[in-house]
Amino acid sequence: MLQFESEQLGDLILQLQNEHFCGVASIETLSNVSTIKHPRILVFLDGEITYGGLSLPNPIELSKELGQHLKLDIMEAALQLAQKKVDDPTSVRKYLELFILLKLFDWKDVESYMRTQTTLVLEQIYPYAGRLTLKPSSTVYIAYGEDRHGFTWEQLQDDIVQRIQAWAELNPIIPSAHSIPYQLKTGQKVITDVWAQQHLPQWVNGQRTLDEIANQINIDPLELAKKYLGFVQNGWLTFEQDLFLSTTNKLEKKEETPKVSTVAPQDVSRQLPTILSVDDSPVVQAMIKRIVGDHYHLLLASNAMDALSLLNQAKIELLLLDVTMPDIDGLELCRTIRGINRFRDLPIIMLTAKDGVFSKIRGQIAGSTHYLTKPVERSKLLEILGKYIPSKVMS
Repeated sequence: MLQFESEQLGDLILQLQNEHFCGVASIETLSNVSTIKHPRILVFLDGEITYGGLSLPNPIELSKELGQHLKLDIMEAALQLAQKKVDDPTSVRKYLELFILLKLFDWKDVESYMRTQTTLVLEQIYPYAGRLTLKPSSTVYIAYGEDRHGFTWEQLQDDIVQRIQAWAELNPIIPSAHSIPYQLKTGQKVITDVWAQQHLPQWVNGQRTLDEIANQINIDPLELAKKYLGFVQNGWLTFEQDLFLSTTNKLEKKEETPKVSTVAPQDVSRQLPTILSVDDSPVVQAMIKRIVGDHYHLLLASNAMDALSLLNQAKIELLLLDVTMPDIDGLELCRTIRGINRFRDLPIIMLTAKDGVFSKIRGQIAGSTHYLTKPVERSKLLEILGKYIPSKVMS
C-alpha cells in the first residue's frame, strides 16, 4: 500500500508509468465528500492508464454506456450478437473489437469517451490525500487501437487542467462541483425548458451537491454545471447557499465551544494585526509561531470547523491555510470563505507540501491570494505577510 498527500497522486501515477506497471490500482481518499468516499480504480497497461472508474469495466455495462453516449439505437441488438460471437465474455477488448468490425464506431470514439471518464475520476480524487493499493496482473482489461495503448499521465494532467479552467469560468456563480443548487421558490420565474421542468423537482432539493446529482443521472458534472448556469441566469436556480450553510449549521448545533489553540494574548498597545493559521500539524504550527509570534497576533486552528468559528469571533486580517485538512480540505474551506461577503478581500495564503503549476492553479481558482510551499523559509513568509498586512510592532 502506498500513501500519498494532497495533490501528490500524480507523482505515484508517473512512477507507475516509468515502471511500466500492469494491473489495477485501487485508490481510497481521505475525504468527507460523499461522492468520493468509495474507492476508485485505475487500470494500467505497460504503465499507461486505460480505464478509471468505481470498479473493473464490465463488457455489457460499458457497451451500453458507449451506445448511450454515441446515441446508437442498434446497440441492444449488437450486444445480443456479441454475447453469441465473443469467445471470452469477460473481455471488454473482444466486445469492442466486434463492434468496430461492425462499424458501429471506431477506436477514436472509444478512446475519446474513456479518456473523458478517466479524467473525471482523477479530477475528483486528485486534491485529496489517500492510499493506493496495487494488484499486478497480466490481464488486458481494456486498451485502444491496434497497438493497444492507453493514456499517459501527461495527457490526463493536461485534460484536468483544462477542466479546472472551465470550472473557473463558472465561478463564482457555481463555485465547485461540491456546491449545492437550490431551486428558487419566491417570485420564481416560469420554467420554460422542458428538461428543467422534469429535472429540477426530482433532483434539486437543497441537499444534494451538483456532483451527487450528476453521478445519479450519469452525466459529467461539468456539463451539468453548464446547464445549471443557464438556469441560474433564467432565475430558476441559485448556488448562494453552499458548503458554508451546512458548515454553519453544524457549528450552531455544537453545545461546546470549539477547542482551538491560540497564542497568549498580546499587549493591546502593540496593535498587532491578527493572523489565523489553520493546519493540523503541531510541528508546522510551532514553526509558524516561532516565525511570526513577535510580529503578529497569532491564532491557531487545527481544522476547518474551528477555523470558521474563529473567523466569526475575531477580527482576522490574514489567513494561513494548509491545503490538506482532516475534515474539509483547504481548497473547499478557501472557496467557502470567499463566498462570504465580508471575507471576499481577506488575504488567504495557502500552504502545501507540493509545488508546481497544477497545485497553484487549484489554489488560485479556490480564491487564494498567494501560494507557498512547505517548509516555508522565515524570510519568505515574513516577506509575504508584510506585503499584505505590514507588522505593527512598536519599538
